[in-house]
Amino acid sequence: MKRRVIVTVFLLFAMAGMIFAAGSQPVRGGGGMPVLTIGMETHSFITDYKNNYLTQYLEKLHNIDIQFYMLPENPQEIRTKLALMVSSGDLPDVIITDDIPLEAIFDYGTKGAFIALDKYLASPSTAPYFYQIPEEDRKAYRQYITSADGHIYNLARYEPETWNLTPNRQYINKAWIDKLGLKMPATTEELRQVLIAFRDRDPNGNGRKDEIGITGWFRGTYGENPICALINSFVFYTQSSSSPGLTLDSTGQKVIAPFVDPEFRRALQYLNTLYRDGVLSASVFTNDQQQYRAELNNNPPIVALTTAGSLSNWPQASIDKNPNFAELVMVPPFKGPGGAAYSAYTGFVPNASTFITSACKNPDLAFKVMDSMLEHTISIIQRFGEEGVDWTRKPEDLAKDTNAYVQLGIYPSLSIVEITDIWNSPSNKFWHNQGPRYASMQQGNTRGSMQAPYNPASAAAMVNGYNYQYNLNAHPQHILPSPLKYTAPEAEKISEPIVNVSEYVFQSIAEFVTGARDINNDTLWNNYLRDLNNMGLQTWLSTAQTAYDRVK
Repeated sequence: MKRRVIVTVFLLFAMAGMIFAAGSQPVRGGGGMPVLTIGMETHSFITDYKNNYLTQYLEKLHNIDIQFYMLPENPQEIRTKLALMVSSGDLPDVIITDDIPLEAIFDYGTKGAFIALDKYLASPSTAPYFYQIPEEDRKAYRQYITSADGHIYNLARYEPETWNLTPNRQYINKAWIDKLGLKMPATTEELRQVLIAFRDRDPNGNGRKDEIGITGWFRGTYGENPICALINSFVFYTQSSSSPGLTLDSTGQKVIAPFVDPEFRRALQYLNTLYRDGVLSASVFTNDQQQYRAELNNNPPIVALTTAGSLSNWPQASIDKNPNFAELVMVPPFKGPGGAAYSAYTGFVPNASTFITSACKNPDLAFKVMDSMLEHTISIIQRFGEEGVDWTRKPEDLAKDTNAYVQLGIYPSLSIVEITDIWNSPSNKFWHNQGPRYASMQQGNTRGSMQAPYNPASAAAMVNGYNYQYNLNAHPQHILPSPLKYTAPEAEKISEPIVNVSEYVFQSIAEFVTGARDINNDTLWNNYLRDLNNMGLQTWLSTAQTAYDRVK
């Protein structure tokens, strides 16, 4: 039985290799057109990749025949499949997927499986659409796609939108503030006094002291961590669900760890005061997503302040039908005693999605096609489908709608209006935003919808604009690029320190805030700093500095 299984698996891989080789070897298609084979990550909403509006648009533009080799939809299966393809040499001309880790890109590039694109990106004559990207964005784009060895092995999607750069948006219960005749707090001390008033004066009116001052989800994945948000009233600090972030010093030259800064300690002292006052819930540190959302949507409302990246934490909030969200308003970062009022800012990370392989017989053609996908109209098609059917930019259509960014005077007008929502429906209009793409922040923020016309009276419709005003620029001048590009030896060197330091910082924050360790005890704080160094913090910092110096 064991031998039969082995033989069967071998035959399956051999058949897959023969099928793929048959699909990847032709140089000419019907009518003598060059063939470009693309290994494409499968998306269940795309009903047909060959008989597809975007495919046919590119085929006509370049007089080519695009053939597809479909990769799995599961990220881990993609990585396994790609490893087998690389080892066997059975590769398409181009691979398009978001699910190749940076370390794997570096590995495949340095070993020659992905070709370096440096020579193409060196000149507008070979990369005309890349060079149409405005200089600031082009610099950021190039910085991201450059690997640790200084070479470029991929093209990416670069489409920054304000909403995703500043996920730790803070919301306070304005209905309670109005009911109690309080002033909207602007500083950390004013916030503390408002929360104490909420604690003592029954703002939800049910005769019970069930109000929660501050709640959230400390290990949340998209802005649900109010601890992180309030630390930024003392020192700039970013945190993912798995790691506290490193940052840059005021000169923009040195990589530092904000979680050893004296201002970080002052932030924890303030949070500990809120905890002792009974206005910061310990559930912040124990909640999972379900428990967090249950608190947000309790009847009657019990939450005074929280942070959230997505309105989906309040069911039907996006259509103004959630009574709990209706009581809240977004507020700017609170100013701390030292004058800091930062918002945790996660720099935009492009999707490193498109690779030309060593098997490509005509890499010049492959790059020409991929570069053309950065062209303005094609980039819109990639995300929104067919012009005039799925979206429009006719002036008369744009004039009929607006959005919060335009309403608040941030931008002069819309740039496109969606006619249909093909993103959430099966279609054969595009590749579901797979492949190289460029859309400026302005373009991303100046979109309207015929299906959901803008309503200025809608609280949900305004949060995008307020987020732009309150949070987008509330960060230091210099931001550490993320993620940094490490070589394989560097990544291995810091893998253990990152895990150990991260878990210890998270544990320490919880213990210092809740009083399990006394944040005011100098000996305990110094022990915390010593423990971090013993766990390899300096190794992490020095390696990050090396990677950052390469970027500079």
